[in-house]
Amino acid sequence: MDVMDAVARAVGAAPSMAAMSGDARRDMLYACADAVLAAGDEVVATAMAETGLTEARLRGELDRTANQFRLLGDHAAKPWRRVSAGVAAGGADVVTVPVPVGPVAVFAASNFPLAFGVSGGDTASALAAGCPVVVKAHPAQPRTGELLGALLARTLPEGTFSLVAGGPEVSLELVRAPGVKAVGFTGSLQGGRALMDVAAARPDPIPVYAEMGSLNPVLVLPGATGAATVGALAAAVTGSAGQLCTKPGLVLTESAAFADELAAAVASTSVHRMLTEPMAEAHRRWRADSSTRHRVVAGDGDPAPFAVVVDAAELAGELLEEHFGPSVVIGVGVAADILGRLAGSLTASVFAADDDRDEARALLPELLARAGRIVWNGVPTGVAVCDAMQHGGPWPATSASWSTSVGTEAVERFRRPVALQGLPPELLP
Repeated sequence: MDVMDAVARAVGAAPSMAAMSGDARRDMLYACADAVLAAGDEVVATAMAETGLTEARLRGELDRTANQFRLLGDHAAKPWRRVSAGVAAGGADVVTVPVPVGPVAVFAASNFPLAFGVSGGDTASALAAGCPVVVKAHPAQPRTGELLGALLARTLPEGTFSLVAGGPEVSLELVRAPGVKAVGFTGSLQGGRALMDVAAARPDPIPVYAEMGSLNPVLVLPGATGAATVGALAAAVTGSAGQLCTKPGLVLTESAAFADELAAAVASTSVHRMLTEPMAEAHRRWRADSSTRHRVVAGDGDPAPFAVVVDAAELAGELLEEHFGPSVVIGVGVAADILGRLAGSLTASVFAADDDRDEARALLPELLARAGRIVWNGVPTGVAVCDAMQHGGPWPATSASWSTSVGTEAVERFRRPVALQGLPPELLP
């Protein structure tokens, strides 16, 4: 569909969408969940062919997608207002209610073709907020995007959902479209920054909620260097061929022996192909470049899983950047000496024993300043979709560190509060 036609449809649907009751939005989102599950076999088979992701991974993602629609639907049906009695001039009551911002442009992600794709969390949270959606399909998965887009278009009211496709010029046209009032994006730092710049240059600047690059540092304190930690981290680094936004990209440890064990475990893990050839080529280049300057422990295959093992004092530049694929940088040194060099991340994880808690307490303020989620004795992959989840973080992890793209609080990105002062009760929404 043409961008301008899609946006015009969304603009036309916005008033009725905003007037829809919370119960009606819940029913609408439940219907989306049912539609996606009913076509589950076709959806999974199509996504497998286009992505190389395993059936087990995509089955789990399908269930997450449906549960996400339902959770956000339940949230949409809950009453949301704040009331302060008799506080304004003349003793008027002040009631705050949420108002949908209007049509939302959503950019589907490649690494979660279902849960962050056309049918993903940005789409579901915008619909839950009462906003029509225009989704830009990811070019790496055109058939998956078309299939999911057709399912949602048949399920949702006229104009509420549209799908567009194309290259960067289509993305920029969509953000520039006057009818679009907010943007949800998951992808690269370069792509997110380009959309932010275009959105800021509009006559009426609009917010871009972009999830971008994330290093996701892991601190392994002295009491937690056992085999269980090695196994958990190796699986997190290589799972889904290392193509998760929460993949641990940096592990800090004081133990050279632990570093060697983790590097060997990563290198010995079998992985499937990467999402696209450009991503696979970037992984190959990162291995080749790092091998010329650092110690690299690599496995077989293409993509080959590998670990870059360095002294923590060397950590700088590309060693502290996100690298998509089954690779990790392991820094051997004292974590407190390194944390100040790290940029913002979606997550930070700490593996520790009881005897490490004083050290962990001292490190916690630096972690809180640099991550949107802190994980204790666990890996950051496998983001729970729940009320309390914060899937965001300081720049460059996201463009809006106070927001989340997962969980019920994701809805708040796409509605704004309006204070109604002294209105007669029968006029209140």
